[in-house]
Amino acid sequence: MLKNISNHIFLTVVFVLTNYITIAQQVYIETGFENAYFKDYINNLGNNTLDLSYSKAQEVFIESGFRFKLYEERFTWDIGAGYNKYKINTGFYAGNISIPTTYNLSYVTLKAGVNFAIVNERRLKVQIHTHASHDWLIEGKRKYKDNTVNLYKENTFDKTLLRFHRGISVEYVIHDNLSTYIKYNVADSFKDKNKDSNTEEKYSFHTKAFSFGLLFYILRLNNRRF
Repeated sequence: MLKNISNHIFLTVVFVLTNYITIAQQVYIETGFENAYFKDYINNLGNNTLDLSYSKAQEVFIESGFRFKLYEERFTWDIGAGYNKYKINTGFYAGNISIPTTYNLSYVTLKAGVNFAIVNERRLKVQIHTHASHDWLIEGKRKYKDNTVNLYKENTFDKTLLRFHRGISVEYVIHDNLSTYIKYNVADSFKDKNKDSNTEEKYSFHTKAFSFGLLFYILRLNNRRF
């Protein structure tokens, strides 16, 4: 129920933001490294049988979209799309024995949100951000012992995520038409029953990411052409 309500809210926000793309001031391209794990896992018996002691693998992601000014240079909105891959090394306890399990997951993502500059100098900006994203699983496999399960085809894994993002970035203006930034981002999915599985698992999909991006100023580039 929570996910359905949140989905409607998210799609409404995206629809409103899409109308503003024509007045976007910047295009951004971003890439970086991201890790993930299943936070607050509960199985169908109400127990946490997940072993989180395994190392967290870093995978590359890419994202691109539009940014536009909301209030002067301090508040900005953005909307974008991305491709994320995750390799999750974990294990499930069977008694006192942890059975190693690896998840290889790929998602396409639609994300929208707001940035606020707590430091807003001409060349340097320090920004905090909050975003919502809708993620669709396009490929997924789980490996344990000598078995490999296709999660997408067998419908044994939730194929959609609605996530809440927050973090901080530092942006430097190289010249009038180009800026660069580094960003730290943490995200959690809304904890919900796994609707695509019969096991009634519950968990939050938790990610941490470090990334690097470029911002191109559309309006300034257009003005120079005419």
